Amino acid sequence: MKLYLLPSDKILDFVAKLSEDGLVFYPVSEDDKTHLVKFDKDKEFEPDFEKVRTAENIKHFLFPSRAVVAKFPKDTAVKAKKQYLFGIKNCDLRGVDIYDRVFLNAEPVDPLYKKKRENTILISADCPEPEDCCFCNLVGLNPYAEAVCDLNFTKIDSGLLFEAFTKKGEKIIDDNSALFKEATKEDEKERSRIRKNAVKKLNKINEKPFKEDLAERLEKVDEKFKHEIREDCVECFACLHACPTCYCFLLSDYKKGKEFERVRTWDVCYYAAYARVGGGANPRSSLDERFWNRFLCKFDYFKAYEGIYSCSGCGRCYRGCSAKIDIREILWKL
Repeated sequence: MKLYLLPSDKILDFVAKLSEDGLVFYPVSEDDKTHLVKFDKDKEFEPDFEKVRTAENIKHFLFPSRAVVAKFPKDTAVKAKKQYLFGIKNCDLRGVDIYDRVFLNAEPVDPLYKKKRENTILISADCPEPEDCCFCNLVGLNPYAEAVCDLNFTKIDSGLLFEAFTKKGEKIIDDNSALFKEATKEDEKERSRIRKNAVKKLNKINEKPFKEDLAERLEKVDEKFKHEIREDCVECFACLHACPTCYCFLLSDYKKGKEFERVRTWDVCYYAAYARVGGGANPRSSLDERFWNRFLCKFDYFKAYEGIYSCSGCGRCYRGCSAKIDIREILWKL
């Protein structure tokens, strides 16, 4: 694909131009973490495109933790503002890929997600400095985007080296062509060098791959193993709320005056009531079963249905875990 160089002194102009068309969110550093913040032309612009994914996952932009999805007796169509997610990482794109498969590629299509997805432009950035919690290489990803996004860029010495993946991405480049320069062979070589170094670091962090028959091994695990690996879990649920690929939700109806609202909220399989059915029966009443369901869902069932793991290797589950349970260590034991 053709590469385009956005010189360093044009980055602010480019982002400001995008902000005329929609909200723009980009990563900034704070206390050794990055967070997505809204671009404001009247505030200082100090993006950090080199650090790993933001502390918060990006699913809030497409699949909020709480959303009104319908009203009665008079329903109103939900409006989705155009938004640019600028500088997100490939591990978060895996989450978008999962949601596209769940909410768009299967019937019934989720209209709320569809509107937000159509109005969201994904501009991803390479991840040159993986951290010890990162393991995207174990779940079939690289520390740079190869699909799902509209545009991807690599930060090089002279600016941002862009590549378009969709027609939307190509149009953005065309509409702002005065800001871009044609990339040189040296620019391309620098990108290759940065990517090779990132992959090398990841392979050093995660020297052992998961077993090829991981799904079969997950299904053969005995009760003793399930109990031992979850013994330190304090049920804080941080791992699941931080996960960019979890997609379970609940629908609840609330009365507001003479009207009713139907609200969608995130649900997670570690909740005691997650699998409870009418009459009070619960096939996963023990934490051992609920804890293990997460592994089966992400590394067995979803792989069987869609051919990919429902895990991005972002490491947020490990960072957020009160007991510092590392799912890599559990999967390597199988």
